[in-house]
Amino acid sequence: MNRVYWIKGRSQNVYRNITSKVEALLSLDEMAETVEPDRTLAIKVNIGELGHGHNIPPIIITSFFEQARAKGTKAVVTDSGSLFKGPRFDGHGWSNTAIVQGFGIGDAFDNQLMLTGGFTNEEGRFTACDGEHLGGVEISSMILDVSNLVVLSHVTAHPLLGIAGAIYNLGLGTLTRSGKARVHSCLELEFDESRCDGSKACLPYCPTGAIADSGEKISFDARICNGCLGCFMSCPNGAMGIKPEGIPVFQESAVEAAKVVRDNLRGKAFFVNFLSSVTPQSDDYPFSDVPFIPDLGILASADPVALDLVTYQMIVRSPGVPGSIADELNILEKGTDKVAAITGLTPEPMLEYAENIKLGSRECEFLISA
Repeated sequence: MNRVYWIKGRSQNVYRNITSKVEALLSLDEMAETVEPDRTLAIKVNIGELGHGHNIPPIIITSFFEQARAKGTKAVVTDSGSLFKGPRFDGHGWSNTAIVQGFGIGDAFDNQLMLTGGFTNEEGRFTACDGEHLGGVEISSMILDVSNLVVLSHVTAHPLLGIAGAIYNLGLGTLTRSGKARVHSCLELEFDESRCDGSKACLPYCPTGAIADSGEKISFDARICNGCLGCFMSCPNGAMGIKPEGIPVFQESAVEAAKVVRDNLRGKAFFVNFLSSVTPQSDDYPFSDVPFIPDLGILASADPVALDLVTYQMIVRSPGVPGSIADELNILEKGTDKVAAITGLTPEPMLEYAENIKLGSRECEFLISA
């Protein structure tokens, strides 16, 4: 049975500080098997969109990188670019974003901080996959070329998946721009002109020209929309909506992407979910509200399905944070489904499909790490 480890969030003395928690992560049996001497290791992280203020702190990534290198592995820190036309759209913008977000490219990572899909965000290989929807997807070349993979995920709510965690970061987070477009192709957006105030905040994020300046307001051409969600995430008034029919297909497509990535890795993979700064918006958003649950620490497992299930359960069982969206929605009590209240859905269908196609199992043993 797969094991899910929990490293608690509190740091009550110097022996429980953040670097010691990273050391505890690296001492886990499955992690030690993944961080192998003299073999390459991709450390997949969430750089986050400019304006999103709640990411995994760079000190955690830096400490993990340094401690992994000390064990003799040839580590590189990586993340994918965006599908929408934002600061992370190509290699130049992605590198600048990484620096602004606190990920110093030179000294901190010994020049080993790279975009998974290369400078164009399109360097990858089409790989066939099983499942009902994709048929195949373009996986970033770096992910296929390294020996092993560690996925460090900043957990958030997600408007289409319920939560963004290990499955999301393994699947969509390791694809080229074309690969992400395949997963998003099932989504249809609709424009509610009555909600548009003419701010045009969405215009810079559209890569296809589906959003255009029409004078006082914007116009929307659904025929050339690629479903990137840039307008959906940036509109301050909710004028862009997502037709609900495509959401279940998106969830299953994201799972299929994660499955084909894992099936085509050269070696092992291990997954870590950080339940600190859990915001209502995923890291792709150009803004973030305050966290809606307290810092619950770190969860880790070799099984992304079990890991995301326990992540979801802990969010539900946690109290909400006063003054956050949990307070606004009256879901401060332990046991209230904060994910469902915030997003309108839960990750349970995604996790069930992931188990059905053998990405992982929802059965696990829960262990508290020292």
